[in-house]
Amino acid sequence: MIIRKRSEIWQWFTEGKIVPNNLNAAMLVAYPYPNEHNWLQLISNLVLFVGILLLGAGVIFFMAFNWDALANLTKFAIIESLFVAFIGGFYLANGVANTSKPPKFSALNAGWNLPNAMLLGASIMVGALLALVGQTYQTGADPWQLFALWAVFILPFAVIAGFDLLWLMVAVLLNVSLGIYFDSFSHVFGLLLEDIQIIAIFGLVNLSIHLLFTLARKLTWPAQLRFQCPAVEATSLLASIVSLTWLMIWVIFDFKSTVNLGYYWLLYLTIMAAIFGWYRYRSPALYPLTLVLTSLCATIVSLLSRGLFESHDPIGIFLLIAMIIVGLTSGCLYWLKQIQTEFTAKAQLSHKDASDE
Repeated sequence: MIIRKRSEIWQWFTEGKIVPNNLNAAMLVAYPYPNEHNWLQLISNLVLFVGILLLGAGVIFFMAFNWDALANLTKFAIIESLFVAFIGGFYLANGVANTSKPPKFSALNAGWNLPNAMLLGASIMVGALLALVGQTYQTGADPWQLFALWAVFILPFAVIAGFDLLWLMVAVLLNVSLGIYFDSFSHVFGLLLEDIQIIAIFGLVNLSIHLLFTLARKLTWPAQLRFQCPAVEATSLLASIVSLTWLMIWVIFDFKSTVNLGYYWLLYLTIMAAIFGWYRYRSPALYPLTLVLTSLCATIVSLLSRGLFESHDPIGIFLLIAMIIVGLTSGCLYWLKQIQTEFTAKAQLSHKDASDE
């Protein structure tokens, strides 16, 4: 929630809605200096969410350990009772249990609070219930279907809450289901895929998730606040760039075919250039630029390492590679520092122009 508030305040500042002299005061509103009340609230939130996670894990392990000792009806009764309790707790926490009006959910109140903790517990119970159905009736479903259905069924909870942790859970489940699917079948629509192609698909899928949440946050529509999830945007972008970097390292060291080599290089360079251009000029942000530069540095070092290790002086090669790494990282850090100063100066200039008008 703090990350979301700070990102919104920075966006307002870049749009000229906040006077530069008031930026620090606005940031203090989103991220105040901790006092006794803040520490107690932080501890209570940690205890609440950790308790929900431990309760869900405890129920799942209890069912697994006592699988033969419990009747099927008892197993379903335990899981379904907890699911109903979490849903009831969500409604009670929102103050709609004793009113005749339909519930009104607002993403403005989304955060680390009791209603969202109840939805998190209900989401865990959904997965436990799906696993229980599969194990009890031996439906024959593939493991990837469990995680895919789990993500689909908790999607309404994430939309209702507009909570980063629930959206992040959906994204993780989608990646897990995709990974299990490729581990079991390694083909899509009858087309057999190689490992390097699977890595590329992971990179593109996570990039699509990042673009989806970025677009939903940029557009003006009634449900905009429910999709403002900086944690999901940052995590999906990180997963995408890590996958694409791993792809290029694979291409550099292990890939033998020269037919598809250019396509992978074209895909990687196009995506890196697009991300760099967007977050450099259209939507200035340091985190994506840092990821792009780190990926490029890793790719350059891998490319030079392959060429250098073909010689016969390993000691000198290691020294040269170390010097290259130090030079690349130092240059990137210096450039990012200059870009941060430039972003701040542009924001102040745009505010001054708006005030003159």
